[in-house]
Order: sequence, then structure tokens, then C-alpha cells
Amino acid sequence: MKKIFIFFSVFIALCLSISYAQENVEQSLLNLKQLTAQDYVKFLYEGSEENKVLAATELAELGSNDEEVIDALVFGLQQGTIFVQREGGKVINDYWDVRAASAKALGEIGDPGALPDLYNALRYDHDTFVRSSVAIAVGRIGQKESISELARAIETSRIGPDDLLIRACVEAIGEIGDKEGFVPLVEVIRGKYRRSIKLAARESLKKIKW
Repeated sequence: MKKIFIFFSVFIALCLSISYAQENVEQSLLNLKQLTAQDYVKFLYEGSEENKVLAATELAELGSNDEEVIDALVFGLQQGTIFVQREGGKVINDYWDVRAASAKALGEIGDPGALPDLYNALRYDHDTFVRSSVAIAVGRIGQKESISELARAIETSRIGPDDLLIRACVEAIGEIGDKEGFVPLVEVIRGKYRRSIKLAARESLKKIKW
């Protein structure tokens, strides 16, 4: 029993030291006068959850569409989904906030090359808030071919629980502004959706360019 106790004591101390070391490294970087895009990319791959969110937010403000930046944000978009960590059978890195911040950043940077990964998140992410953030990002990138993905998300959503997502898709179609969005918007107006969603669809219709 004594050996087991010593083993667990050492193991816990090691885990705490690793965590402390990581926080120290991150804090030292945060204390620098000016962080670079490469510093934030490092945070996205190796930082704590809080600093992953910070990194995505800062990368959005920097606006760099460098391939390394896009890859890091796509990595952030996949946290807690593809890159799942478990302890005792439970997922310990849900990281919905990291995914939402990464999606927002990709939308603000506006690189169409990120669309396939955004489409995957729009289809398969288990968090409605994240999927809503993805829909907004897709709308900001503004590609005509995205309308079919947004329309599909509306069609497969549950009225009520997914109202936030449905409204985000409706508004994203308006942001894109292509005439391909006319039919899905009219279907929303005629459908059994909340009044606020129908009003959003009407506003999006006004943005359609013929």
C-alpha cells in the first residue's frame, strides 16, 4: 500500500508540475510586448483552453491568411471532436468555446480554402452554438456554393432546439446575397418557424442580388 501511495503522490506531483510549467511558458509569452501570429499558432496547438480561445480571437484580429494560421484555426475547429481526450470514459476536452472562436476567426479571415472544414463542422458538430458560429463564418466568406450547405443545415435542424442555428443560416444566406438563396429563404418564411426567424428571412431576402 505504501508503494502505491508513493506512486500516486509522485504521479500527481508530476502532473501538477507539467501543468504549472505549461502555464509558466504561456504566461511568459503573454507578458511579451508584442506577440506574433506564430506565438498564437503555438497557443492553439499547445496552450490551455483559455489561451486557445485567446489565440483564435487574436489571429482573427491579425487577419493573416497564411497557410500555417489557417491550419491552426482548423485544428482549433476540431478540438473536442476529432481530437478527443477522455479520462474515466468521459470526454474532458469539449472545448466548444475554442471551436466557436476558431470558426469566427476563419470567417473574419475569409479564406475560401477553409470552407470544406467549416462544412464538416456545420454538418457534424454536436454543439448548436458552435454550428451557429460556423454558419456565420460561412456567410462571411461569401461563396455562392455555400448556400446549399446552409440550406441543408436548415432542413435537417429541429425547430425549437436549433432555432439559433436556423437563424444563423438564414442570416448567412443573406450575407452571401446570391439568388440561389431565394428558394431556401422563401421556404423558411412559409414554414413553421418562429416569427423572429421568418423576419430574419425577410431581411435576408432584401439582400439578394438579381
